[in-house]
Order: sequence, then structure tokens, then C-alpha cells
Amino acid sequence: MAGIVFKRIRRRPWLSLTGLVLACALCFALCFLVRYRNGQQQELETMRDSFSVQGIITNARGTKADHLRLHKRYMEYVQDEEKGIGAYIQDLCLTKELYLDWEPWKGLAIGVNSPRAAKALDPEQGGEYYSTEADFFESCENWCLVPRSLWETYGGRKVSMQMDNPYKKTHDSMSDLYTEKSFDLTVVGWYKGEESILYLPFRAALELGRSLTDTVSVDSVSFRLKDNAQVDLIREISAKTFVQPDPSRIDPNPGLSILDRQYKAALAEMEQNVAQTERLLPLSAALSLAVGFFMGFLSVRGETRNYALMRTLGLGKGRLACQALLEQLLLPALGALLVGLIMQQALPAFVYFACHALGCMLAVIKPALAKPTKLLRDS
Repeated sequence: MAGIVFKRIRRRPWLSLTGLVLACALCFALCFLVRYRNGQQQELETMRDSFSVQGIITNARGTKADHLRLHKRYMEYVQDEEKGIGAYIQDLCLTKELYLDWEPWKGLAIGVNSPRAAKALDPEQGGEYYSTEADFFESCENWCLVPRSLWETYGGRKVSMQMDNPYKKTHDSMSDLYTEKSFDLTVVGWYKGEESILYLPFRAALELGRSLTDTVSVDSVSFRLKDNAQVDLIREISAKTFVQPDPSRIDPNPGLSILDRQYKAALAEMEQNVAQTERLLPLSAALSLAVGFFMGFLSVRGETRNYALMRTLGLGKGRLACQALLEQLLLPALGALLVGLIMQQALPAFVYFACHALGCMLAVIKPALAKPTKLLRDS
């Protein structure tokens, strides 16, 4: 049978070559679509896992995210894993501000719990710092980082400075409760910049603020979500504690802004790309079936007399059908195998060949199984 099949293929070289080219092109298109869809799905999952959605505590209007003077209960709520949102967040950044009166200048002493809490310290934002104490940010010691220009003068030394709690500036009627005090801070490192700011460990700044006003407050709170899919859940849980920021809102309670607009826009775009590709896959399979049927139809259209003669000479229905199908499918099978190996997409190549084979079968099987008299009459 193989010799007869090859001989018949050589008899119609242009039709056979056209079938091979179409098979390779359609198989390549299907493999490419599947690989593109898989790549988009992988990028989608990667973005869901790695895209950093940030949450920030702001004022009620959403116009201010620092100098907030937040009561400690808001900090505790954000950290609480049972009654708050602590179980849903990571990379919590906190700051506490104190007014500073020191010989080089007057400015701020800012307590930070992480280098990410201050742009001047965060390498991801172009900052840079150095500390002789590895546990600087977790410590409650009276340590500080100074601008690099002061490191040579004050590095490793204890310096005495006057500090004042910012609450004094908003509670002048209670000024007797807010007295300026002198504290000794040890300079343990530097940061890149010439700002009039000293950076302290957050816990140390909290204790210094408590000693000045007998209150605990936080000036900024930000974090990142552990699971970006939980944005709506976090908003729902925190709705009783934080308001939804609105430029027209007048409310003493702080707002919670979750900066997920860019994430949702990117997610929607990628999901749309995946959905569009998914819709093209069945169309590509249907096209493969249609082309298989068309090529099979062209092949058998002028072969009815030959089929009748072979049946008259004793060739069985099943053998004739197998011979006709093998003639139609040999070259497309080779083309699909070659494309599947090159594209490394075995399953899509097999699906293409199955669709093509089904189309060919629909076109070939009826003439191949018909009675010789009917074949002669149709010819």
C-alpha cells in the first residue's frame, strides 16, 4: 500500500505541495497561539504574585500621607492579625517625627522602622545609608543617622540635642504638658543627602515622644499587600476604622488609600489578551478542519472512476478508505510533526493534525465506501 500511496502523491505534486504548505502554516499558527496564550497566562500569574500594591494611611481627603499625628490605635490596628489587617499586609513602614534643635541646625528627627520608610534611605528610590549597627531599624536605642557630610565630624560620638514633640504645635493651650527636653543620641551611621533630618530607630522615636508628651503617635503608615486579590477584602475589613478618602470629605478619622488602579488596569489588559487568544484557538482548530475537508475534497473529486475500478478489481472498502486517507494525511502529518518539534508544542500540533484528519475523513470516507456503480454514476 505504501508504494501505491507514494506513487499517487507524486502524480499530483502541486496539490501535495499545497497541502504540505497549508498544513505547516496552520499548525504553526495554532502552536504560536497556544505558546502566546501560555506566555500571557504565565505573565498574568507572575504579575499577580509580584506586582506591588501599596496601601497608605492618609487624611480623610486623601491629600496628605505624612505629618498625620495618628493615634497609636491606628498603628496597632494595622499590625493586628486578628482584629485588624495585619494578616493581609507586609513590608509595613512607620515613621514618627520629633522637632530637633541641634548645634548644626534645627529640623526634624524621624523615627523609621525600615529603610523603605524614607526615600533618602531606600536604595529602590535612589537612597543610600550606612550604619555600624546591623539591627538599627529594630532597635530601641537612642541611635541616629546623620547626613554624610557630618559623619566625619560626629561619627561614633554621642551628641546632645533638644527635642520637642510636634503635638506642642497644635496644642498651645496645653503647653505646660509639652516641655522641650535634652537627649543624648549616638551617631552610628550616615545617609546620602544634605537634609536637615536625623533618622532614628522607630521604637526609640516612639519612646522619646512618649517622654515628651506622655502620648504615642505615628506620622505615616504604609504597607504592601500580601495577596493582591484581597484588595476588596481589606477595604471591607478596614471600613469601620478608616474612611474612604475623598477630596470633599471633612472627617477627623484618617483614610486608607490602596493604590491598585495601575495594577487593576494592567491585570485587565492582560486578562483581555488571554481571553482574545482563547477565542482564536477554536477558530484556528475549525479552520484546520475546514482546510482538511477542502484538500480532501479536491483530492477525491477526480478519483471516483479510479475508486470504482479498484473496488471492481476486489479492493475492499476499508482498504480503499485507509489508502485514500493515508494519501491525504501523510504529508500533513510530517508537516505537523516538524512544526511541533520546532515550536516545542507537541499537543497543539497533535490537535491540529486531528482536526485536519477529521476534515479529510469527512471528505474522503463517503466516496471511498460507496458502491462502484454509484461511483461510476457520480463521475
